[in-house]
Amino acid sequence: MYSAQNISSWAHQLTLRDRVAIVAVPVLVYISLLVVYRIWFHPLSKYPGPKLQAAWYLPHIYHNYVVGNGHLRATRLHAKYGPIVRIGPNHLAVDGSIGWRDIYGHRTGKQEFDKFFTPFPNSESSLIIAPKDTHRRIRRQLAHAFSDSALAEQETVVTQYVHLLMDRLTERCGKTVDIVKWFNFTSFDIIGELAYSDSFHSLESNGYHPWVLSIFSMLKSIALRNFLYNYRLLFYIAQSLPAFISPIGAFTKIRGYASEKAVERLGDSEKPCQDQRHKDFMSYMLRDNREGSRGMSDVEIVSTTPTIIIAGSETTATTLAGLVFNLKHNAEAHQALLDEIRGTFATEEEINMKSAAKLPYLQACLHETLRVYPPVPETTPRHSPGALINGDYIPRGTRLSVYQWATYRNPNNFADPDLYRPQRWLPTTHPLYDARYKNDNKDVFKPFSFGARDCIGKNLAMNELRLIASRLLHRFDYELAPGQDDWMASQRAFLLWEKGDLNVTLNRRP
Repeated sequence: MYSAQNISSWAHQLTLRDRVAIVAVPVLVYISLLVVYRIWFHPLSKYPGPKLQAAWYLPHIYHNYVVGNGHLRATRLHAKYGPIVRIGPNHLAVDGSIGWRDIYGHRTGKQEFDKFFTPFPNSESSLIIAPKDTHRRIRRQLAHAFSDSALAEQETVVTQYVHLLMDRLTERCGKTVDIVKWFNFTSFDIIGELAYSDSFHSLESNGYHPWVLSIFSMLKSIALRNFLYNYRLLFYIAQSLPAFISPIGAFTKIRGYASEKAVERLGDSEKPCQDQRHKDFMSYMLRDNREGSRGMSDVEIVSTTPTIIIAGSETTATTLAGLVFNLKHNAEAHQALLDEIRGTFATEEEINMKSAAKLPYLQACLHETLRVYPPVPETTPRHSPGALINGDYIPRGTRLSVYQWATYRNPNNFADPDLYRPQRWLPTTHPLYDARYKNDNKDVFKPFSFGARDCIGKNLAMNELRLIASRLLHRFDYELAPGQDDWMASQRAFLLWEKGDLNVTLNRRP
């Protein structure tokens, strides 16, 4: 037998190299066995995909959270391997032709596919990731704020800021302006007014509110949260740091500001309704607030408002910028849309939400913009509860993603998938309808997601898009400034798009 003294003597004789080997060999053996298991014996091993991504999370993390080209990577992988691709040890990318129905669709009487989202304080009280029953109750309460009758009341507010946008752009006719900035100003001012009865005053000040600036930092912050969550120790260290030095501090700041506004309104909830300029989203959230389970609790209101602000602003500005860019790369589509808008309305005052909704070519252009440039390139991943997808059982806990970008660029779903062709969305009776696109799988087009957790504000968003686009094109002609041709291709995606300036020169139409 070896005595403790002999063991101690032997240990002292070990060189540094020996000590490293003693530690490294078991680690390397463990890693090797783990890689072998993940590639050949894991329950997901039957699904095709790069072996490196099956073995390790790092390639997926690198493309999605560092480089920001995960949407392009997913498109190439689907083209090579098919509609279901393994992109991580426990992660599948699923084409929308399968994923929308099987993952995001309504599952009456069955457990739903939970959203994957890194946790934050009171996260289960937020609309975006609340448990099924809580989500249903919160959404039912919020539905009143997005009803047809509420939309009719909101039109006055939206129109007020669209008028202001047109005036600000008119002041800059003949000059080069960053149209992305002005669309952001407008969409954030509108959603601030609709949510809190208090806009961000960007159109008035010609500048971003500090909170809005934090939005753009937040995109990377959320990406970094998702990256760090794969390494829990690093995640909790970053989470515990003060916001001003934390790498995920922008996320904390944004939630903090939105929460402050919500708390402010909660404190004013006893004031008479006539003190408000109009009925805002908070008015609907505060209904039954003091009566328990029927309404939304204070915590639920505070946790949900940041989601409403972000979802109701940045994505709208993205779509409008995408429309402006893509029209200038398809002269026929641009002219057809100008003819429709200017031929329908003698004056700009005739354009409202109801009249703009009757323009089929405008609707087609917006749909095509959302197809070639979806504001959310990858829909929020879900976790399998242990269920069938496309007839195959997916184990519980498997992460599943539908990349909208990849789905819409799939030639099995759309003819000429990389080309901007609004005519594919026109009714067959329209003179510009093109039968080449009759076999497009339009059922995969879900820019506002799908199922019980789709975007609650999609009707408001589409009305806002139609109103701004039609008024803009009725009043102005425009040209892209030199050097803008790769504006869309050069963007990186971190949850949403990291957009650069889109410089255009505006002129009043003759």
